[in-house]
Amino acid sequence: MKTFSFSKARLVRAAMAVAAVAVFGLVLPTGAASAAVSVDGAGSTWSQIAVDQWRADVARQGLSINYQGLGASTGRTFYIEGQTDFAVSEIPFQPASYDRDGNKLYDEVSRAAKRPYAYLPLTAGGTAFMYHLDVNGKRVTDLKLSGRTLAKIFTGKITSWDDPAITADDGRKFPHIDITPVLRSDGSATSYQLSNYLAKQFPDVWGPFCTAATHLQSPCPPTSLYPYFSNSRAQQGSDGVANYVAAPYNNGSIDYAEYGYALQRSFPVVSVLNKAGYYVQPTASNVAIALQKARINSDRTQVLDDVYNNPDPRSYPVSSYGYMIAPTTTASPFSADKGAVLGKFILYSVCAGQQKSVQLGYSPLPRNLVQFAFDAEKLIPGAPAPPAMSQCANPAVTGSFTTTNAPLPPASAKQGAQGPAASSTNPGSTNNSVTGGHTTSTLATRGSKAAGKGGGSSSETAAGPADGGSNVAVVAAPTLIGTGHDRVAMGVYVAAGLIVVLAIFLPPLAWSFLRRRDTRRASG
Repeated sequence: MKTFSFSKARLVRAAMAVAAVAVFGLVLPTGAASAAVSVDGAGSTWSQIAVDQWRADVARQGLSINYQGLGASTGRTFYIEGQTDFAVSEIPFQPASYDRDGNKLYDEVSRAAKRPYAYLPLTAGGTAFMYHLDVNGKRVTDLKLSGRTLAKIFTGKITSWDDPAITADDGRKFPHIDITPVLRSDGSATSYQLSNYLAKQFPDVWGPFCTAATHLQSPCPPTSLYPYFSNSRAQQGSDGVANYVAAPYNNGSIDYAEYGYALQRSFPVVSVLNKAGYYVQPTASNVAIALQKARINSDRTQVLDDVYNNPDPRSYPVSSYGYMIAPTTTASPFSADKGAVLGKFILYSVCAGQQKSVQLGYSPLPRNLVQFAFDAEKLIPGAPAPPAMSQCANPAVTGSFTTTNAPLPPASAKQGAQGPAASSTNPGSTNNSVTGGHTTSTLATRGSKAAGKGGGSSSETAAGPADGGSNVAVVAAPTLIGTGHDRVAMGVYVAAGLIVVLAIFLPPLAWSFLRRRDTRRASG
């Protein structure tokens, strides 16, 4: 009996050992990423689709990048206050600005100086105008509008889709349907980019509106807090405005957001009139061509005046860059260990990560901005050295993405042309359109629409010519990802929990089994 008890104890201890090994064996190997240093960021929703995709990609390499799309203004504030390691914004830190009531806000520039930083080019894309216009049960998918008409829509001067200015631009007279402009409620670099475009191109429209809304003197500056007006609606984040427009009951609505948000939902965006007199879409080629006129400051920030006025017929006028604001010292909460992780993330994002730009609704960063990113990345404490440019897998660097032979827009996209734009000018729609005589071809898509904040999936597809002048535009709509890192972490936690339960209950069960067997043998 004594020998039997010893065997029983050994068996119980063995069961506990097996459970413990299982716990550590499951958690530690997969969790090298979760046990490693995590880097936290916040900011832009304009760039978020790409950022979320890239951080899901690098999670498979064991890198932990957390990101909250709270708006660029919040992201810059969090960086200043040391609540995050990095921020993402399409505009730099701002001098003293104003809220929606004209009250002066604090000076970001002077406050940010206490935590040294570098601006680092990250994304390139177009601010698009996603709209919801159904007429007699059919979706309009090829709407053409000039910048001046958009300015009047987003200042409350045009309030119905049958307005003569819309008819003059598009060539069709729509029924009397109220227009609902959907604005960002949060501080947003997207709002700043739109208001900057309006202020520079249509000061006679923007100035009086902004002055009346904010009580500021003319000329009224661009703003991250877009003024509310009578027929407008406000929503949080780019997902919020896009979800509002996509809702089946919000016919007549129109927003402003990065092009990828319309692609995720397979909704159309406005073809915007450029300086050459063509209505064009914010495709990767059209954005890249427009940004060839961007002027880059010594601190790597952008000046977009010449982008708005680019004379190339293919140029999309409301194009811009997004930036990471990265620390250049180990001031809290940053460290060299975090710098090693952040640097690897940056190098992936501006090189191989750019291969997914087109399908996500962006345009690959050109070689000169990749070099700017390399130069800034080297300033981050602990960051690895960037590769030789020849080793960067960015398609704009390798030559697999080029605008050299991008076709001109079709004749139907010319201002004053009879009839609506050709179907090729509207990748992003899966519905038949009201065309005044014919039905446009539809977009071939793979992947699901997004309702949340995730970026597109990396389901690689061959995209057809993504230019406003192509005959057929076939663009893969990105599949919604949660975040790859979050899913991996959740799987680890669930597995660990199951094994912990096993470790708790297996030894008593083993002990009970042995006692019953001992009793049976003794009674026998």
